[in-house]
Amino acid sequence: MGVKRAAAFRGGSGPLVQAARLRVVSLTLAKHAPIFIFLLAPPALWAVIEGQMALSLSLALPAVLCLGLFGIVWRLPLPDDLRGIEALVSIALVFGLSALLAVPAFMSLGMPPLDALFEAVSAATTTGLSVAAAPDAWPFAGHFLRAWVQWCGGLVMATAVLALLLPSGLPARKLGQAGIDQGDRIASTRRQAQQLLGVYVGLTALMAGLAALAIPDTREAVVLTLSAISTAGFAPRSDSLASYSALGQGIVMLTCVFGAISLLTFILILQRKPKEAWAIGSARRVLLAILGFGAVYATMLYLGGMRSWASVYPEMLNLISGLTTAGFSTGAMPPPGAALLVIVIAMLAGGDVGSTAGGLKLARLGIVARAVLHAAQRPRLPANALAPLRHHGEPVEDRTLVSILALIGIYLAVLVVLWMHMLGHGHPAMPALFEVVSTLSTVGLSTGIVGPDLSDDLKLSLTFGMWLGRLEFFAVLLLLAPRTWMKGR
Repeated sequence: MGVKRAAAFRGGSGPLVQAARLRVVSLTLAKHAPIFIFLLAPPALWAVIEGQMALSLSLALPAVLCLGLFGIVWRLPLPDDLRGIEALVSIALVFGLSALLAVPAFMSLGMPPLDALFEAVSAATTTGLSVAAAPDAWPFAGHFLRAWVQWCGGLVMATAVLALLLPSGLPARKLGQAGIDQGDRIASTRRQAQQLLGVYVGLTALMAGLAALAIPDTREAVVLTLSAISTAGFAPRSDSLASYSALGQGIVMLTCVFGAISLLTFILILQRKPKEAWAIGSARRVLLAILGFGAVYATMLYLGGMRSWASVYPEMLNLISGLTTAGFSTGAMPPPGAALLVIVIAMLAGGDVGSTAGGLKLARLGIVARAVLHAAQRPRLPANALAPLRHHGEPVEDRTLVSILALIGIYLAVLVVLWMHMLGHGHPAMPALFEVVSTLSTVGLSTGIVGPDLSDDLKLSLTFGMWLGRLEFFAVLLLLAPRTWMKGR
């Protein structure tokens, strides 16, 4: 291997950057074909049972094509030199293609192509924003389709290939480390991925059973649980959770809280390690966030004249829905003001790392807060003192802090762009900000701006925003960057 001249490195890491190889990315994507089959087949079967043949065919045909594709490539191994950039853009394409494959199904339910794309992306990204004009008129198979796609988007699409299909080795580790949350949630080994999937399925089954005790229609209980554990938000009723009993609402929202906690917590509990489960801090962060935001929100409601528990309870569930990025609602959002701003901040924060929730994540914001305190303390230390920034007693690496700050910077930059777009259409400032944060944090709550009458250009912008937010920006931006594809061999 030749030695590069020193001048070649004057641009920093630029000369060392690897590009994605199209053939490798294509093969990696084809290896995910079983995920697409799993995504499409159950809703197709449900549609057949209900006699909805148009919906069934719109799902079955792409599933058959994916089956044929997998038959061609299943014996071909992924290269041992699978690059990190290739794994990252492959994950972004998996989510994008999952949504595209579901578009014909939503069109068969009577949605125009652009609305069908919006609905499919909202489902695949576990957002829950909807532009459906008359969802109450859909067959129940349509509601199952939305909830199933959300459930798969919560964890299955990013882990199932690693957990069930790929053999152990470097390619599997690369894919595991390239998932959303930058490795916080997606396992780096096949065994870890299997444990995560097992917990995800187990929590879904447990909470569906509890929901069925409070929700008379078992079908609705299942659909709500599929959406809730993935911290999504599509419901089979157009009023979301408003017309369910208080107990049913509470069980669904408890499921959302579980979805916002790192799945590693539940793995440790099943391993009979409750102290370790509490020590990782995820459950503690989510509970403290609920208590903190809840206290502030309750104060805002009290000052606004809301005093009875019967009126406060559904409002608190709305707040928890925003914090967990679930997107269910028990009624209209509060009018523009302090109470609405509390929900906006809660949605921006989101759940914890390692969960199915969106947002900036509580653990990351905790590290940033510690960094601020550390910077304030630094001038008071001796010049040669070694006092690294720590989180849970462990030093925080510089690259971790840089990654977090970069994510926050990109999030805020995209937020401003989308907000300006909303304001350009004449939407009020506070509600427009609410809709944008709900989009980028993959929440799904709305003040009423997002709907069938939303302009086409805003539908496209928010569709792209949901994709960006679910993949935490970097994967999508790298996928679209020309340099990602231009330097490799």
